[in-house]
Amino acid sequence: MPDVTLLVHGLSETGESERLEKTVSRLGFVELVNADSAKELLAVSYKGGEAELGRIEQAIRDAGYEFEPTPGAQNAGG
Repeated sequence: MPDVTLLVHGLSETGESERLEKTVSRLGFVELVNADSAKELLAVSYKGGEAELGRIEQAIRDAGYEFEPTPGAQNAGG
């Protein structure tokens, strides 16, 4: 199961980390979502690959947030 952690800009300012968790968790292939608003991090465990990751990223954009992979995430998994 792939895991991804994203830095979500502005999450600490909105106080709506729970809403973002619910939005992403509604995707059928998402197993676990954990938002840390203080650190502006969103950790997601999901089934699938690049297409599913794209849908996760689109859900975050649709919720009104900009994001980027956490440092070192580009090298994760080899």
